[in-house]
Amino acid sequence: MRALGLTAIVCVSVSYTTLALAAPKLDAAGAYTSAVQLNQQGDYEHAIAMIDRGLALAPKGAALLNLLLLKGAVLVDLWDYAGAKAAYQAYLDAGAKGANRRLAEQILATLHDTDTTYLDIQIANGPAAIYLNSKTKGVFCTAAPGCNKPILPGEYKVIAERPGFERWTGRTTVVKGQTAKLTAPLVEKPSLLTVRAEPAGAQVLVDDKPFAAPAAVAAGAHQVAVSLAGHAGARLEIAAHEGKPVELAVALVPLVPVRVKPAVAELQLDGKPIAIEDGGVAIPAGSHAVIARAPGFRDVRVEVPAERPAGYALAIELTAADPVVSGPGEPRFTGRRKVALAVGGVGVVALAGGIVFGIQSQHLADDALAVCPSPSTPCAGAAHANDLSQSSRSHALRADIAYGVAAGAAIGAAVLGLTGAPESPSRVAVTPRIGPVAGLDVSFGF
Repeated sequence: MRALGLTAIVCVSVSYTTLALAAPKLDAAGAYTSAVQLNQQGDYEHAIAMIDRGLALAPKGAALLNLLLLKGAVLVDLWDYAGAKAAYQAYLDAGAKGANRRLAEQILATLHDTDTTYLDIQIANGPAAIYLNSKTKGVFCTAAPGCNKPILPGEYKVIAERPGFERWTGRTTVVKGQTAKLTAPLVEKPSLLTVRAEPAGAQVLVDDKPFAAPAAVAAGAHQVAVSLAGHAGARLEIAAHEGKPVELAVALVPLVPVRVKPAVAELQLDGKPIAIEDGGVAIPAGSHAVIARAPGFRDVRVEVPAERPAGYALAIELTAADPVVSGPGEPRFTGRRKVALAVGGVGVVALAGGIVFGIQSQHLADDALAVCPSPSTPCAGAAHANDLSQSSRSHALRADIAYGVAAGAAIGAAVLGLTGAPESPSRVAVTPRIGPVAGLDVSFGF
């Protein structure tokens, strides 16, 4: 297709040169000449702009025909097949004749293949700029993450580029009337990692492997560990992306030797927990406060000065806290618990009485039935049987009262026993109640 476009340009160049000689001051001629030069240099965008300028100055005639033919060729180079078809059709409609007309008709017929022929490109890690054959012809399309554009049949070299990613190239064959599909995976470029560690001589590991900075690391997350004897180690995570350089500055904190008694004591630096590492604690520059504490010992606070002499160390020894001396306590059996025992005794006696009265009531009822077995049959000892029944009911009532007293006493004794501990702030009052329902009234006060 490029060859066809150049042929058209050569053909019109001859005729238009003659026109330019005849009218050297024609602005359309100058625009045409500049457009040809720009096209030959691969500056297609500016070539189209110059052609449009010339078309505005050449509404008809040979100038119009030559500029339209040139525009069609340049648009083909820009992968603008729709625009190219419109330019060639306008060229034919403007009255082109002879060899140039036949050439334009041939090119236009070829361009109609793009109505049914496409190139579909999908990019992993897009968006990416897609070029065909070379970058000089400009961007074919932007895959974000894919693009699907009409194209002429043929073989193409496909180039995918995205800043920060490795350039991808591949080849594809586009068949007339079909869609050629291509997938291009983009891989991030490695990044240059620089680790500046202080003090000098610190060992640097990246992903647990010795690292001599600066050096390239693959895209993604990495673990950086810096260590030096007599200093607290540092471990950090860095992320490398799109080939961008990564710089890391690590200043190790010196360890201050520390000896603590008892060994189980916990240390805090400025109110935050710290751990002993290799017999020392990491204390940054400046003044700080170290607190040591352990159960059963008095806390110890040590002021760490900003200026520390060589060999500065911490020796912390905690002293046992004073034992807690309690005042004279109440006896285990308080007055309330003694009352609980008495109430419990009353309950036991009441329960025994209820059992006795219940047994007696049952015996009296049995004796009444023995005198007069059937209430519906006249009985000579009816008066005696009635007396026995009345006594049975009286004993049964006494038994119920006794059971009620026993139950109330049990509840009261339990409450008094539970709340009668020494220094208990609660108050319990137990009041016997005798009446139709016998028992104990229990009230609580707190």
